[in-house]
Amino acid sequence: MRIGLFIDDYLPSVHGVATSTATYKQALEDLGHEVFVVAPKVEDYDDYDDHVIRMPSSKNYVFEKREMAYIYPGLAKRLDEYDFDVVHSQTQFYLGVLAHSVAKRQNIPHVTTIHTLYTELIDDYPFMVTAGLIAATVAFPVVLRTKPIMPKMSREQIRELDRSKIKDMLSRQGWRLTAAFANKCDACLSPSKHLAKILVDEGGLTTPYYIFPNSIDTKKYRYARAIDSPITKKRGEKFIICVARLSPEKRQMALVEAMPHITDKTIKLVLVGGGPYERELRKRVAELELEDRVIFTGMCSSAQVASLLKQADVFALASYHFDNQPMTFLEAAAAGLPIVYCDERLTEALTPKNSILTDGIEGEDFARVFTDILNDRERLKRLSAGALRVAKAFDSETMAKKLVELYQRLIDARRELEE
Repeated sequence: MRIGLFIDDYLPSVHGVATSTATYKQALEDLGHEVFVVAPKVEDYDDYDDHVIRMPSSKNYVFEKREMAYIYPGLAKRLDEYDFDVVHSQTQFYLGVLAHSVAKRQNIPHVTTIHTLYTELIDDYPFMVTAGLIAATVAFPVVLRTKPIMPKMSREQIRELDRSKIKDMLSRQGWRLTAAFANKCDACLSPSKHLAKILVDEGGLTTPYYIFPNSIDTKKYRYARAIDSPITKKRGEKFIICVARLSPEKRQMALVEAMPHITDKTIKLVLVGGGPYERELRKRVAELELEDRVIFTGMCSSAQVASLLKQADVFALASYHFDNQPMTFLEAAAAGLPIVYCDERLTEALTPKNSILTDGIEGEDFARVFTDILNDRERLKRLSAGALRVAKAFDSETMAKKLVELYQRLIDARRELEE
């Protein structure tokens, strides 16, 4: 089977969607399939994989280290030579639209996975989200050949708009546009139940959809070694680790502000990643005089992340009502780490046997859990064993086989229609 995976931001970027896509690519190839990734061209980066197809791109004006592909009439024709059997978009924007055009042109199934709760970015990136929604509202009816997708508001409601109502309006419009894209696909995949429910209830999703969690190459984390970590851990120290883009929606500030409430000075916080929020986080660390207890690693390779996780004692994520199914939860589980989190909507890869939900979302709430768990070696041991068992259910080989079964059903269904 020849498979095209379309994504708006791929390697060398390190984030959940890129990691998930790379993991599936490798797992599908291990099963004997030919897999191509279609992604934006990245300046000063050379692919060593001839199955990565780079599209013309320009600098992203929000995330400065990322590129945005630009699409134009006739671009889909350039991909005719690859003769895909199925295309699978990991985005509903630039290269997602290209995937739609390719599927139409080659008369093949198009599957899309909706990874991100885009509308939850409104508070932190209001210009980006608003501009994107306006552009999609104008463009989608043209490229998808649908009826206009306009916000549902009366004149009276418009007159009474305040900040919260504007956010609600933009949020609903975002879900309607996302669902409109998915409704033009043969199948829609959601990594979580709560996102699928939003797509149906708020967006009007009607195309067949499936709950299809992200997967993880468990072997990579099983064989990773703490000794290969880029940072040093002294004897007796305990590490709380968070692997995520340093940005407001990930709420690393809550983890930083947990540290003064932890009296045990051997407990340290390791923040892995880079991003626009790093300056604010470092400033707060200095204000709280935590320079010797908070470690910033900067951007790390996937191999370095694996060794950092093996070195740590607990994984923490403070994002709230933003994430869908964080890849980092799977990575932490595969490394045998207990997970501490605060978002009650997250359920995939989280059970009482490997994770702890805090009572609140602030630093003090995290501090109480960290203090309790890091002073209870037996509980840590039980949660670690539970994490490894949970990770097995999301092994990439198992999930890739299920994905191939879906692809084949869609291909067969299309062939039957043609006969």
